[in-house]
Amino acid sequence: MIVLFFLFILLSSPPAFALDDMRFTFQDAESEEKIPLKIINVDISQDRDKSQLFIELSKYTDKAPSLMSTLETVTFDLDTPFEEPTEEGAGLKPAHTKIKKTDSNGQVRYEIVPEEGNAFLTSISWITNGKTTSFEIKRKHFSPGNFKRVNYKNLLVLEFPRNYFIKESSSLKPGITKHFIRAEVERGPIVANALEIDLENENISVKVGMPNKQRIKAKQALTTLVKDEKAFAGINANFFDVKAGNPLGALITDGVWVTGPIYDRVAIGFTEDKKVFIDKAMLTGNVTVIRGFRKKVVSMFEIDGLNTPFGLYKKVGYFTTDFDTELRIPKHKDAFIIKEGCIKKIDGGKIEVPEDGYVLLSSDVYHFDKLKRKDCLRVDWVNNPSGWANVTEAVSGGPYLIKGGEIFVDESAQKFKFGSKDTYAPRSAIGIGKNKKLFLIAVDGRHNGYSVGVTFQELARILKKLDLKDAINLDGGGSTTLVADGQIINTLSEHHERKVSNALLIFYK
Repeated sequence: MIVLFFLFILLSSPPAFALDDMRFTFQDAESEEKIPLKIINVDISQDRDKSQLFIELSKYTDKAPSLMSTLETVTFDLDTPFEEPTEEGAGLKPAHTKIKKTDSNGQVRYEIVPEEGNAFLTSISWITNGKTTSFEIKRKHFSPGNFKRVNYKNLLVLEFPRNYFIKESSSLKPGITKHFIRAEVERGPIVANALEIDLENENISVKVGMPNKQRIKAKQALTTLVKDEKAFAGINANFFDVKAGNPLGALITDGVWVTGPIYDRVAIGFTEDKKVFIDKAMLTGNVTVIRGFRKKVVSMFEIDGLNTPFGLYKKVGYFTTDFDTELRIPKHKDAFIIKEGCIKKIDGGKIEVPEDGYVLLSSDVYHFDKLKRKDCLRVDWVNNPSGWANVTEAVSGGPYLIKGGEIFVDESAQKFKFGSKDTYAPRSAIGIGKNKKLFLIAVDGRHNGYSVGVTFQELARILKKLDLKDAINLDGGGSTTLVADGQIINTLSEHHERKVSNALLIFYK
């Protein structure tokens, strides 16, 4: 019966290799012990998917060496000698390589130097002293090295995959998890850091952070902002005017719109009960102009810019002292100064913004019709989508990166025009996972050999691997900063922390 059983196994198994190769599997333990363990061959193989170092041993061993790594070098030791073949035509003959041997202090050094080209492994060398063998592998940049075994050929294979994605996770607080991510694109390695936040945790809350709550033209380092607000974590948010400091795009805090959207760009908003909206949020002020004691309606128009710089709205801009205490009106334009709901003054040049009022200014393509001094205005603000009426905190950026669980990058639709130097950049992003948790993501860039930066599409692919349902891009480049527990956890692209105009902060009771 036993003979029939083994015959059945042999006949039913697929012929993955010749029977001669199976001798290692069926050798008895006594004869196996008589074979001295040694390295009898070293070779490499490289293609677009992976690079491999093959170490052929005289017999099978289950000992796996430990790897020591830097960004560009991997070393390990094997407790066995390398025995150079003596027979002509046998042993070490790797293709497309040169072999160098040099004697040094009684040791022999062997080296495989791949031919120039797209080879990821640039040098493989080893030294043997008759008892142990020490290997050193140099690569272009980081890639995770993993040992694999091919038992039937007694091969020990060190593999360096390409286009990898590695995530190391650690808990910072209950409900807050930090992820350290390594990935690779065609240009090189990528490093990202992410915070995964459970909004259902009653100890966690979300709020917009601003350097100056009375004036939006202000900048501050994120670490300082997090510290001053006594927050646990934070990420830079809106694009902003680098010189003046005012944020660009939708910004809401304490249930009040501070700045309105631009170019139909996407924003992320949070309600008081921590519901999350990711939409192209719109804010429109419907204005009714009333004249005289009869309260006659003489005109109606729309406001489409709230504290938005001139040129970034299509019709009418609405400015409060949040934007500035003074405005310099473009030539050939008039500003309408409103106090107590009525037009008190029509002026140009340099004007003051009233503390208890606002200023209206039309765009180049829109002209006020029939407005006069003493006319009174009623402004009805409308949020679209309607759910945004309940949003208490919101920041914006753009473009979309993930929508409905799929990659969706609408860069041109949201009127983004970046220069070539910004194509591969550090980037910040924010989104909601399929697990309903909030993700804050910072991708490092402009550090060759460590993290080369990403395009929007590459960033979207990383977020998809994190299993996000919806996500948007935030301001990036030198602004990209992610702080947790008082520390910057990403690597800045500049030599110092850039001051930003606002942030999204995470609080923990």
